[in-house]
Amino acid sequence: MKVEDTMSKELIVAYVPGTIRDALKTLAKHNVSGMPVLKRETKTVVGVVTRNDIFKNPDEEQLALIMSTDPIVINKDQELVDAAKLLYEHRIHGIPVVDKRKNLVGIISPADILKALPKEYDDVVEHYFTPNLVPIYQETPITIIMEIINITSETALPILNDDRKLAGIVSEGDLFKLSHIKESVSQTNIGMGGDEDEWTWEGIRDTVRLYYSTTQVNLPPVPAKEVMVTKIITASKNTPISEVARKMYKNNISHIPVVNSDNRLIGMVTDIDLMKCMWQSCMK
Repeated sequence: MKVEDTMSKELIVAYVPGTIRDALKTLAKHNVSGMPVLKRETKTVVGVVTRNDIFKNPDEEQLALIMSTDPIVINKDQELVDAAKLLYEHRIHGIPVVDKRKNLVGIISPADILKALPKEYDDVVEHYFTPNLVPIYQETPITIIMEIINITSETALPILNDDRKLAGIVSEGDLFKLSHIKESVSQTNIGMGGDEDEWTWEGIRDTVRLYYSTTQVNLPPVPAKEVMVTKIITASKNTPISEVARKMYKNNISHIPVVNSDNRLIGMVTDIDLMKCMWQSCMK
């Protein structure tokens, strides 16, 4: 199967010359973590910018000064397994897809590749999940959790209760719904929409995290248990990879906690982890 068979043709991009504010606005609106940067008036990829590039350089103004100028790209005629391998090895969530003239024609992400996973594939989570994660106690103040998110660059943290069992998950988006950010956002003229706009708080999370990093965001001192999501999609070590892939794709999630029979957290499996299976075995 070729990359062009499953890639997304919706082109969410930034341009140079351009500002970081414009890039941040686009990232937040479309709720993506990164995007290709094109030379204005062309479709030629000259770089890639991620929200982490912006978070690490909050004082810069010009996009060209913070973007990666040596982006990983893939040709639309390459095999899908090539894209899966690149995503896994570089731990990234998207690769610009180009044609023979090096013009951008699409984006390939782990979600796009998961759609191609054979339904009959019967390998299990045990071979792909990681035990290296950052669990949080349910009484931890969300101000501390936000600091942990900034330090670790994790976007979702599992929450444990008094019995040391998995009780929920808290994400950046959950915290941002409680943050005192609307005044700051309105002052930047980013224009994120009204209170009832469905994507406002989900899309605004990148903006909030940037402002939090520059000490302009306040979070109420409430514990994790008051904001965490308690309806969690989980897996066991023996859950088939094909089932995990379907759950990720259906629910638009990239992380699934792995638990044992007592609901004790033992690890996490991500969409990037599953890319290993896509290029090593199940798509050969």
